[in-house]
Amino acid sequence: MNNNIKLDDIARKLGISQTTVSRAISGKGRVSEQTRARVLECMRELNYSPNMIAKSFSENRTYNIGVVIPMDDMESEAPFFQNCLMGISKYCGLRSYDTLVVATEKGDVSQLRRVLDSRKADGIIITRPLQDGTMEKLLADRGVPYVTVGQSADMDAVTIDSAHKEGCCELTSYLLMNNKPGKIGLIIGSMDQTVNKSRYEGFVRAIESGGAPVPNKTVFLGVTGELQLRRAIDDLLQRECGCIICGDDIICMHVVNMLAAIGKSIPRDIRVASFYNSMYLDMYSPPITALSFKAGELGAATASLLLDMLEGRDAEHETLLGFEMLIRRSTM
Repeated sequence: MNNNIKLDDIARKLGISQTTVSRAISGKGRVSEQTRARVLECMRELNYSPNMIAKSFSENRTYNIGVVIPMDDMESEAPFFQNCLMGISKYCGLRSYDTLVVATEKGDVSQLRRVLDSRKADGIIITRPLQDGTMEKLLADRGVPYVTVGQSADMDAVTIDSAHKEGCCELTSYLLMNNKPGKIGLIIGSMDQTVNKSRYEGFVRAIESGGAPVPNKTVFLGVTGELQLRRAIDDLLQRECGCIICGDDIICMHVVNMLAAIGKSIPRDIRVASFYNSMYLDMYSPPITALSFKAGELGAATASLLLDMLEGRDAEHETLLGFEMLIRRSTM
C-alpha cells in the first residue's frame, strides 16, 4: 500500500477533477459507473491505500454491522444492552468494521427494513429475539447473514447466548435446599422475550428434577407493570413463601423496594434472589444473590461469530457461554 498517493494524483492521471474522484469513491453525487470503475482501477494500479469507503465499493461491502436494540426495553435493561453493544463495537473495531444501531420498538421493524433496503450493513445482530420471529424472517428473506443473542424462533438461525437455562436451574436447585417448591415464588417479565422463556424453563427443570410438580400458584409470568408486581408480592406473602426469585435485576429492584416499604426485612422475613445480576443489585444492602453473565464478553463473541460467517467460515449452530452464581446475604 502506498500512503504517499493522494486523491489529486488519481485525478491528474485520469484527467478528471478531484471532486469527481471523491464522489466515485464515496458513491455520493452524480458519477457514472464507467468513471467509478476507472477510479477504482487506477487506485489498484497506483497501489493506493484505500479508506474503508473505497474498500467497501471495490469489495461490494459496507463494513458495517447492524445491531438491533429494542428501545422499549433499553431503559429498563440499560446495563445489559450497553455492555453488550460495547463488546460488539470493540471487537468489530479490531476487525475494521463499524457498528450501526438499529432501533426497534414493540415489534416495529421499519428501521431494520430501511437499513436493509439501503444496504447499509453486511450482517445483523439481534440482541433481543422475540417469539414471533419477525426479524429473522425478514433477514432470511433478504439473504442477510445474522446472529441472534438468545434462542430464536427460526430453527435454522445461528444463535449465541449465556447458559440461562442451566444457570437458572442451578440457582433454583440451591434455593430448594432451604425451601419447599410450594414456598418458592417466581416473578418473571414478558414471555414474548425468549430469554424469559429460557429462565422459566430452567426454573421448571430444577423443580421437576426433585420430583415435585411446578407450584403454579406461586409462579407469576408476564409481569410487566407495577400493579401486577404488587399483587404478586401480596399473594406470595399471604402464602407465606420463604423466597422470591425475580426474573431479572429490574424486577428484583422493585421487589426489594416494595418489601422495604411494607416493613419486610431481607433475609430475616423473606429471602430474595435474581436470575440476572447488574450494577443496580450491587448497590443494595444486603447484597442480592444472583446469576452473573458477562454481557460484554457475550457481545464480543457474537460479533466474532458474525464476522467469521461473513468471511465464509463455518459457524456453530448454537453457542453457549458460562455463568457465575453469586451467593450473597439476601438468601442466607
